[in-house]
Amino acid sequence: MFFALVTGTAVAILFTVFPEWDLAITAWFWDAGTRTFQLSGFEWSKAFRSAANIIPWIFAGPAFAAIILKLLFPGRPMFLPARAAVLLAVTMALGPGLIVNGLLKEHWGRPRPVHLETFGGKDVFNPWYSTEGKCPGNCSFVSGEGSLGFWLIAPASLVPPPYRGIAIGAAALFGATAGGLRIAFGGHFFTDVVFSAVLTILLIAVMRFLLFDRRHPPSDAAVERGVGQLGRALHALGRAVWRAMAWATRSTMRALRAHLPRRGSGL
Repeated sequence: MFFALVTGTAVAILFTVFPEWDLAITAWFWDAGTRTFQLSGFEWSKAFRSAANIIPWIFAGPAFAAIILKLLFPGRPMFLPARAAVLLAVTMALGPGLIVNGLLKEHWGRPRPVHLETFGGKDVFNPWYSTEGKCPGNCSFVSGEGSLGFWLIAPASLVPPPYRGIAIGAAALFGATAGGLRIAFGGHFFTDVVFSAVLTILLIAVMRFLLFDRRHPPSDAAVERGVGQLGRALHALGRAVWRAMAWATRSTMRALRAHLPRRGSGL
């Protein structure tokens, strides 16, 4: 958390004072002769990008499955430790899901580098702090794939202590590579990637504190009971909604029958 805060603060200050640095970094990968981001054409870079979008779900998918099954069948034990499943599922849903792709990328308005006049497009440059760009949706700020890559720090943080530092370092390198390729492809600016990493890491740190690192964290059994109780509450709500819909349907049918002309009435 300390590293993420320091990095985010430093980048925010520097790239607010010198916003043109974003353009300068992107220009390293732009070939003016061919008017392309040449690195985007290599097969190995395309393969890594595809893998970077799949690998995080290898870890997140079982966590979502464990929680969904517990909600559907509250009486059955979870096949993953409850705290680990909640950490992985919640950080994935809130980080790369809601905050990055659901809110920021849809409403910030910053055009991607490849859409700028400088790099063969039609839009004008917007610094990271400006929301006045013309991008209608799925915009540049922040990087969705960068956030997804750095999210691997969440499962890495669950590795036993002797190897945890190595795992977190490898996950951070993976995220930096995934984000770096997005810069090299003209899909994102440097600040897009950095702030996606900062947001994701801070979210993971907060969730880890709540579930593992505070003085009296909940046990896996307590978290599993909580998920089971939520499942039972959802079941009860579903039954109530079903009964209300059934009652409304019966009432509507009775009202319709009451207003229909009776057979043999001469009408």
